[in-house]
Amino acid sequence: MHGVATVHKLLVLPLILLTLACQAHDDPNRRLISTNGFGEVKVKPDIAIVNLSVRAIHKSGKTAKLDVDDRVNNFLDELKNMKIKQEDIIASSIRLNPRYEHHSGTRRFTGYEAVRTLSITLHDMGQLTVVMDQALEQRLEGIDNIRYDNSQMDTHIQSAHQLAISDSKAKAAALAKAYGAELGPIIRIDYHRNTPVYRGVAKASSMEGVQMMRAAPSRPGTYLPDQIIYTDNIQVQFDLIINP
Repeated sequence: MHGVATVHKLLVLPLILLTLACQAHDDPNRRLISTNGFGEVKVKPDIAIVNLSVRAIHKSGKTAKLDVDDRVNNFLDELKNMKIKQEDIIASSIRLNPRYEHHSGTRRFTGYEAVRTLSITLHDMGQLTVVMDQALEQRLEGIDNIRYDNSQMDTHIQSAHQLAISDSKAKAAALAKAYGAELGPIIRIDYHRNTPVYRGVAKASSMEGVQMMRAAPSRPGTYLPDQIIYTDNIQVQFDLIINP
Protein backbone atom coordinates (compact mmCIF):
# COMPACT_ATOMS: atom_id res chain seq x y z
CA MET A 1 0.00 0.00 0.00
CA HIS A 2 2.87 2.35 0.78
CA GLY A 3 4.24 1.85 -2.75
CA VAL A 4 0.83 2.63 -4.28
CA ALA A 5 0.57 5.82 -2.23
CA THR A 6 4.03 6.92 -3.39
CA VAL A 7 3.12 6.37 -7.05
CA HIS A 8 -0.13 8.26 -6.52
CA LYS A 9 1.78 11.24 -5.08
CA LEU A 10 4.21 11.21 -8.02
CA LEU A 11 1.31 11.29 -10.48
CA VAL A 12 -0.54 14.04 -8.67
CA LEU A 13 2.49 16.33 -8.27
CA PRO A 14 2.93 17.12 -12.02
CA LEU A 15 -0.80 17.84 -12.27
CA ILE A 16 -0.55 20.31 -9.39
CA LEU A 17 2.46 22.01 -10.98
CA LEU A 18 0.68 22.19 -14.35
CA THR A 19 -2.39 23.70 -12.69
CA LEU A 20 -0.27 26.32 -10.93
CA ALA A 21 1.51 27.16 -14.20
CA CYS A 22 -1.80 27.61 -16.00
CA GLN A 23 -3.11 29.77 -13.20
CA ALA A 24 0.02 31.92 -13.33
CA HIS A 25 -0.36 32.35 -17.08
CA ASP A 26 -4.02 33.32 -16.69
CA ASP A 27 -3.34 35.65 -13.76
CA PRO A 28 -5.11 38.95 -14.60
CA ASN A 29 -2.54 40.85 -12.51
CA ARG A 30 0.37 39.44 -14.48
CA ARG A 31 2.30 42.07 -16.43
CA LEU A 32 3.33 41.16 -19.98
CA ILE A 33 4.95 42.97 -22.88
CA SER A 34 4.52 42.01 -26.55
CA THR A 35 6.78 43.18 -29.37
CA ASN A 36 7.02 42.63 -33.10
CA GLY A 37 10.50 42.09 -34.53
CA PHE A 38 11.17 42.89 -38.18
CA GLY A 39 14.19 42.03 -40.33
CA GLU A 40 14.91 43.04 -43.93
CA VAL A 41 17.77 42.27 -46.31
CA LYS A 42 17.99 43.80 -49.80
CA VAL A 43 20.25 42.26 -52.44
CA LYS A 44 20.80 42.45 -56.17
CA PRO A 45 19.82 39.32 -58.13
CA ASP A 46 22.63 37.32 -59.71
CA ILE A 47 20.49 34.61 -61.35
CA ALA A 48 17.94 34.98 -64.16
CA ILE A 49 15.35 32.32 -65.04
CA VAL A 50 14.02 32.74 -68.58
CA ASN A 51 10.80 30.93 -69.51
CA LEU A 52 10.25 30.42 -73.24
CA SER A 53 7.68 28.73 -75.44
CA VAL A 54 7.42 27.72 -79.09
CA ARG A 55 4.34 26.66 -81.03
CA ALA A 56 3.55 25.43 -84.52
CA ILE A 57 0.31 24.55 -86.35
CA HIS A 58 0.17 22.01 -89.17
CA LYS A 59 -2.41 19.72 -90.72
CA SER A 60 -0.44 16.75 -89.45
CA GLY A 61 0.22 16.30 -85.75
CA LYS A 62 3.54 14.64 -86.55
CA THR A 63 4.63 17.59 -88.68
CA ALA A 64 3.68 20.05 -85.94
CA LYS A 65 5.69 18.08 -83.39
CA LEU A 66 8.72 17.81 -85.66
CA ASP A 67 8.58 21.56 -86.31
CA VAL A 68 8.78 22.57 -82.64
CA ASP A 69 11.29 19.81 -81.87
CA ASP A 70 13.57 21.07 -84.64
CA ARG A 71 13.46 24.66 -83.36
CA VAL A 72 14.10 23.58 -79.78
CA ASN A 73 17.01 21.33 -80.79
CA ASN A 74 18.66 24.17 -82.72
CA PHE A 75 18.23 26.47 -79.74
CA LEU A 76 19.70 23.88 -77.36
CA ASP A 77 22.75 23.64 -79.63
CA GLU A 78 23.25 27.39 -79.28
CA LEU A 79 22.95 27.16 -75.49
CA LYS A 80 25.58 24.42 -75.49
CA ASN A 81 27.90 26.69 -77.48
CA MET A 82 27.36 29.34 -74.79
CA LYS A 83 28.59 26.85 -72.15
CA ILE A 84 25.21 26.76 -70.40
CA LYS A 85 25.04 23.52 -68.44
CA GLN A 86 22.39 20.93 -69.21
CA GLU A 87 21.22 20.87 -65.58
CA ASP A 88 20.27 24.55 -65.96
CA ILE A 89 17.90 23.77 -68.84
CA ILE A 90 14.40 22.28 -68.62
CA ALA A 91 12.87 21.32 -71.96
CA SER A 92 10.83 18.24 -71.15
CA SER A 93 7.20 19.13 -71.93
CA ILE A 94 5.13 19.13 -75.12
CA ARG A 95 1.42 19.62 -75.83
CA LEU A 96 -0.32 18.52 -79.02
CA ASN A 97 -3.95 19.51 -79.54
CA PRO A 98 -6.35 19.64 -82.51
CA ARG A 99 -7.44 23.10 -83.67
CA TYR A 100 -10.90 24.04 -84.94
CA GLU A 101 -12.57 27.10 -86.40
CA HIS A 102 -16.15 27.79 -85.41
CA HIS A 103 -18.41 29.57 -87.88
CA SER A 104 -22.21 29.75 -88.12
CA GLY A 105 -22.70 26.84 -85.76
CA THR A 106 -20.28 24.57 -87.59
CA ARG A 107 -16.83 23.42 -86.62
CA ARG A 108 -14.00 22.98 -89.11
CA PHE A 109 -10.75 21.19 -88.34
CA THR A 110 -7.74 23.39 -89.16
CA GLY A 111 -4.82 21.31 -87.94
CA TYR A 112 -2.78 20.38 -84.90
CA GLU A 113 -1.00 22.78 -82.60
CA ALA A 114 2.22 21.63 -80.91
CA VAL A 115 3.59 23.65 -78.00
CA ARG A 116 6.86 23.21 -76.14
CA THR A 117 8.03 25.17 -73.11
CA LEU A 118 11.57 25.73 -71.85
CA SER A 119 13.17 27.19 -68.74
CA ILE A 120 16.79 28.34 -68.71
CA THR A 121 18.61 29.33 -65.52
CA LEU A 122 21.43 31.79 -66.14
CA HIS A 123 24.16 32.23 -63.55
CA ASP A 124 25.79 34.89 -65.71
CA MET A 125 23.41 37.84 -66.01
CA GLY A 126 25.40 39.08 -69.00
CA GLN A 127 24.03 36.16 -71.05
CA LEU A 128 20.40 37.26 -70.70
CA THR A 129 20.20 39.38 -73.85
CA VAL A 130 22.15 36.84 -75.92
CA VAL A 131 19.86 33.98 -74.87
CA MET A 132 16.72 35.92 -75.79
CA ASP A 133 18.22 36.96 -79.14
CA GLN A 134 19.13 33.35 -79.91
CA ALA A 135 15.62 32.23 -78.97
CA LEU A 136 14.13 34.65 -81.49
CA GLU A 137 16.63 33.64 -84.17
CA GLN A 138 15.60 30.00 -83.73
CA ARG A 139 11.91 31.08 -83.90
CA LEU A 140 11.13 30.48 -80.23
CA GLU A 141 8.98 33.59 -80.23
CA GLY A 142 7.34 33.14 -76.84
CA ILE A 143 9.43 34.94 -74.22
CA ASP A 144 6.87 34.37 -71.48
CA ASN A 145 8.60 35.84 -68.43
CA ILE A 146 11.90 36.45 -66.69
CA ARG A 147 12.36 35.79 -62.98
CA TYR A 148 15.31 36.82 -60.87
CA ASP A 149 16.91 35.13 -57.88
CA ASN A 150 20.04 35.23 -55.76
CA SER A 151 22.51 32.38 -55.34
CA GLN A 152 22.90 33.12 -51.61
CA MET A 153 19.16 33.03 -50.87
CA ASP A 154 19.45 30.78 -47.78
CA THR A 155 22.09 33.05 -46.26
CA HIS A 156 19.96 36.16 -46.82
CA ILE A 157 16.86 34.48 -45.37
CA GLN A 158 18.84 33.55 -42.24
CA SER A 159 20.21 37.10 -41.97
CA ALA A 160 16.69 38.55 -42.10
CA HIS A 161 15.63 36.03 -39.45
CA GLN A 162 18.43 37.05 -37.09
CA LEU A 163 17.65 40.74 -37.64
CA ALA A 164 14.01 40.10 -36.71
CA ILE A 165 15.06 38.31 -33.50
CA SER A 166 17.44 41.12 -32.52
CA ASP A 167 14.81 43.73 -33.34
CA SER A 168 12.19 42.04 -31.13
CA LYS A 169 14.61 41.87 -28.19
CA ALA A 170 15.79 45.45 -28.60
CA LYS A 171 12.26 46.84 -28.79
CA ALA A 172 11.11 44.87 -25.75
CA ALA A 173 14.16 45.87 -23.68
CA ALA A 174 13.82 49.55 -24.64
CA LEU A 175 10.12 49.65 -23.76
CA ALA A 176 10.67 47.89 -20.44
CA LYS A 177 13.47 50.29 -19.51
CA ALA A 178 11.39 53.31 -20.50
CA TYR A 179 8.73 52.26 -17.99
CA GLY A 180 11.14 51.36 -15.20
CA ALA A 181 10.83 47.60 -15.60
CA GLU A 182 12.91 44.62 -16.71
CA LEU A 183 12.26 41.79 -19.11
CA GLY A 184 11.40 38.42 -17.66
CA PRO A 185 11.38 35.06 -19.45
CA ILE A 186 9.77 34.59 -22.86
CA ILE A 187 6.13 33.53 -22.63
CA ARG A 188 5.19 33.07 -26.28
CA ILE A 189 6.68 33.24 -29.79
CA ASP A 190 4.57 33.53 -32.95
CA TYR A 191 6.49 33.06 -36.18
CA HIS A 192 5.57 32.68 -39.84
CA ARG A 193 8.34 32.72 -42.44
CA ASN A 194 7.89 35.29 -45.20
CA THR A 195 8.64 34.65 -48.85
CA PRO A 196 11.19 36.74 -50.78
CA VAL A 197 9.76 39.70 -52.69
CA TYR A 198 11.13 40.86 -56.01
CA ARG A 199 9.92 44.29 -57.06
CA GLY A 200 10.69 44.10 -60.78
CA VAL A 201 9.59 40.83 -62.41
CA ALA A 202 9.70 41.29 -66.17
CA LYS A 203 6.61 39.82 -67.82
CA ALA A 204 5.21 40.02 -71.31
CA SER A 205 2.89 37.92 -73.40
CA SER A 206 4.40 36.05 -76.33
CA MET A 207 3.36 38.49 -79.05
CA GLU A 208 4.06 41.56 -76.90
CA GLY A 209 7.57 40.33 -76.18
CA VAL A 210 8.28 39.70 -79.87
CA GLN A 211 6.88 43.06 -80.98
CA MET A 212 8.88 44.93 -78.34
CA MET A 213 12.11 43.28 -79.46
CA ARG A 214 11.46 43.81 -83.14
CA ALA A 215 10.75 47.49 -82.53
CA ALA A 216 13.86 47.97 -80.38
CA PRO A 217 17.11 49.53 -81.66
CA SER A 218 19.66 47.22 -83.27
CA ARG A 219 22.09 47.41 -80.36
CA PRO A 220 21.69 44.78 -77.57
CA GLY A 221 19.08 45.51 -74.94
CA THR A 222 20.06 46.42 -71.38
CA TYR A 223 18.13 44.82 -68.50
CA LEU A 224 18.51 46.27 -65.01
CA PRO A 225 16.63 44.12 -62.49
CA ASP A 226 15.40 45.59 -59.23
CA GLN A 227 16.40 44.33 -55.78
CA ILE A 228 15.18 41.16 -54.10
CA ILE A 229 13.89 41.83 -50.58
CA TYR A 230 14.03 39.13 -47.91
CA THR A 231 11.94 39.92 -44.84
CA ASP A 232 11.12 38.17 -41.59
CA ASN A 233 8.67 38.91 -38.80
CA ILE A 234 8.51 37.55 -35.25
CA GLN A 235 6.00 38.32 -32.50
CA VAL A 236 7.31 37.73 -28.97
CA GLN A 237 5.70 38.03 -25.55
CA PHE A 238 7.78 38.50 -22.38
CA ASP A 239 7.07 38.59 -18.69
CA LEU A 240 7.52 42.12 -17.37
CA ILE A 241 9.27 42.50 -14.02
CA ILE A 242 8.35 45.70 -12.19
CA ASN A 243 11.17 47.09 -10.08
CA PRO A 244 10.04 48.10 -6.56
